[in-house]
Amino acid sequence: MLLIRSPSIIFAFIFSILSIILIILTFNIGYNHSEHQIQFLIILPPLNSIFLFLFSLTWIERRFRLSYIPFICLIILFLSTLTLTIISKLFLSSSIIIYFNFIFYLFFTIIFFLIILILIILYLCGSLYIHRYLYMMRIDQQTNQLSKFQIDKLILKSNESECILFMSKLPGRRVHNDIRNIIDDLIEIHVDTILTLNEPKEFSYINMANNDIYNMDVYSMHIKRANIEHSIYPIRDHFIPKSISDYMQFLYTIIINIQRFNHNRLLVHCMNGTGRTGMTIVCIELLYNYIMNENEQEKKQKFMERFCHYPFLFQNSCRVCQSISNLRKIRPKILSNPLQIFFIHEFYARLKCPSYMKQIKDIINLNEKLLLNTFEDLRLPINI
Repeated sequence: MLLIRSPSIIFAFIFSILSIILIILTFNIGYNHSEHQIQFLIILPPLNSIFLFLFSLTWIERRFRLSYIPFICLIILFLSTLTLTIISKLFLSSSIIIYFNFIFYLFFTIIFFLIILILIILYLCGSLYIHRYLYMMRIDQQTNQLSKFQIDKLILKSNESECILFMSKLPGRRVHNDIRNIIDDLIEIHVDTILTLNEPKEFSYINMANNDIYNMDVYSMHIKRANIEHSIYPIRDHFIPKSISDYMQFLYTIIINIQRFNHNRLLVHCMNGTGRTGMTIVCIELLYNYIMNENEQEKKQKFMERFCHYPFLFQNSCRVCQSISNLRKIRPKILSNPLQIFFIHEFYARLKCPSYMKQIKDIINLNEKLLLNTFEDLRLPINI
């Protein structure tokens, strides 16, 4: 049950409980006071709880095109709590209960404002960071000798098999004075599959800077010519996947294929090999242990794992923190984005929810049956 596992839903639940308590305590004051403004302290909190639950349920479970709904919920919550803070400030002398209202809503006004600010900054960074590629050094201006392509690896072991995860920056990338050759980089990579997390427009800006035809299709062609499988899951730079359900299904399928075809060497990369790559590597590790180890499925979620405690890492009491800490030992300065870390906590919460994982497995099995039926239909003889 996600209500007691998901950090965002737990946050909404705690907010609702505290709001109800304050409503009960404020109810008599609202009717004994001559001013009508104080009635907002009773009317608005239930609406806030509804919008907060709506935000918690949709911000990473978006399966529709109205992806702006979570952000609208945040704006409404911020304006509402700000209004309640101002009203509480005006009537502080009425009762000590109003004083508690003021502290409570001031705190959440600050929280919602910081969340909105972080989301705006990270979302804009995804666009602004890509535009810097327009001002890169051209290939013909490259004078420095290229360094060796740095690849770090994380080994995942289970009773049945072993999986080696590699992480790196974009092979063949062209950023500032680090303008590489895709063919030379692929020679240094000895993997079965490459997972690309870049958006196609990241390649288009590289293309504009160098007056060359270099897009996702060309990049994928080079990889397939090197006899390497290529999987693509585009994620906005400095941001998170649009749907945690789709993301989990995608990673689940990759792990199943690793086990089924013994393609146990996987390279994961984005542009710099830190944010999106780190988030995906941690999620793959958590999901791999869940799939391959039955003991991991039976383990109960610890108390600290039900909350996001960024920037603190509690390695002994939180499985997510343990994975992030181990990854940083292998690849320093990886995964420092608070939104991506919070996403991993939500990802892990769903791993610990049996009903949610059953739905994921059912969807994957259904898709496999549909593909198998389609394949069988294509093999049938055609009668003319």
